[in-house]
Amino acid sequence: MYLRGLLMVDGKKSVRRIAESLPIFQAKQSLQQFINQSPWDWEPVRALLARHAEASRRPQAWSVERVVIPKRGERSVGVQKRFVPELGRTVNSQLGLGVVLTSDTMSVPVDWRIALHGKWREEAAFRRSAYIPENVYGKPEWAEITDMLEEMGTRWHLSPAPVIGNLRHLPDAARLVNWLTARGIDYAVEVDASFPVTKGDAAAYPARPVTNARDVLRDATGSVAQRGAGALSLTRARRGRLISQYVRVPTAARLVKSPPQQPVRLIGEITAAQEPTRFWLTNVTGGLLEEVMPLVSLSARSRAGMQRLETHFGLRDFEGRSFRGWHHHMTMVSTAAAYSALREAAAHPGPLAAAGAHRDLSA
Repeated sequence: MYLRGLLMVDGKKSVRRIAESLPIFQAKQSLQQFINQSPWDWEPVRALLARHAEASRRPQAWSVERVVIPKRGERSVGVQKRFVPELGRTVNSQLGLGVVLTSDTMSVPVDWRIALHGKWREEAAFRRSAYIPENVYGKPEWAEITDMLEEMGTRWHLSPAPVIGNLRHLPDAARLVNWLTARGIDYAVEVDASFPVTKGDAAAYPARPVTNARDVLRDATGSVAQRGAGALSLTRARRGRLISQYVRVPTAARLVKSPPQQPVRLIGEITAAQEPTRFWLTNVTGGLLEEVMPLVSLSARSRAGMQRLETHFGLRDFEGRSFRGWHHHMTMVSTAAAYSALREAAAHPGPLAAAGAHRDLSA
């Protein structure tokens, strides 16, 4: 009934409004119990959902997402005042981290974490009020993301896919990139202009001093203008004029004597004034830029899917306060989104659709 409400109730999808849509006595009490107090484990539900989505339509990428959920008061789990770069202001909010199975025809969120910082890590009274388990303590955002990726690959046994996403506002994004590189996972992620890199292609050893993405590509753009077409040539693509250069990502410890990371490709979008403006990093170093950018563009599909969670499936509408309730609600939101996405994909099968997609959906 809760899932039905997320799919069919117009406007805000609170427990009260969902209950009012049901011809069932004391439905509100039952739904509150199901979401906030019932001890059902959300991980196996998410694992089943992810495997079903993968079998119905194989994802082309796993997209990392950050979701800011504005809140009133200070008692809902994870709520605190935080500066939101996307909005340019401080917002009293929860911060959700998710991983989305993404292809050119679907976007299905399958795993979630809630950021627990400050009082939610340190103050026992706040932790008890939100029923945060004793073995759950807030980790840095990059570490919460690696936990989800590890869970999906190791415990859920999903087929590996390249990791994509917008990491411009992720603290310590370099640590996540280091983790992906160390495990041999393909990635193509957007990074901030200040993202730390060292110049040098595969032959450059030892690594040069740490600089940042903007300065590296500014130098590369100047080199192209002086030397003409070459290894750092500008490329015209649907996104605009692109330039790339091989760089390395410093290890977190930045030990001088440690071996450097394998070279990766830094890609930048160039304005008419020859200024690099957007930046992507990928360890998919073979092939042309035109072959890498379609993978990057899947991030927009995932981002649009997250916005649809807010407008259609009640992502921001959970009114409870507990850690358990938040995870239950987000699992049901994912299920509603998956039902909708896979139903649409089955109605319009593409080349990536599994042969039994319609049969699986019926099951």
